[in-house]
This record gives sequence, C-alpha cells and structure tokens, in this order.
Amino acid sequence: WMTTDMDTLSEIKGLIEKVAIMKDNLADNERELFDQLQQKYAEPCEIGFDDKVLLEVMLRNITVRKDLGML
Repeated sequence: WMTTDMDTLSEIKGLIEKVAIMKDNLADNERELFDQLQQKYAEPCEIGFDDKVLLEVMLRNITVRKDLGML
C-alpha cells in the first residue's frame, strides 16, 4: 500500500508542477481548484481520491482550448 500511495503522491506533485507552468491558461474555476490542490499538497496530507484526475483534466482542458484557438 505504501508504495502505491507514494507513487500516486509523486504523480500528483508532478501534475501540480505541470499545471503550475500553464496556470495562466486555466479558467477561473479551474484556477481556484488548482490553488486549493497546490496548497493541500504543499504539506503532508491525505491523498484525495480524485485529485490526480482533476489535475489531468485541467491539463487536457488547457490543451483543448489551445487546439481550438481559445487561448
């Protein structure tokens, strides 16, 4: 179990770094949620079930908006 949690935590922190680079391209509601996740994972915490998925969706949304010329 511990390895899985550590792997997930590592993935989440990596996603936070990727989203942080493109934070200006987030929608307002995404930016607010991202800020909450970034603060949450800045300190030891319980891994949220959907947090990884939320970050992946944010990255996908940025890509979609970029591809559609909305950025």
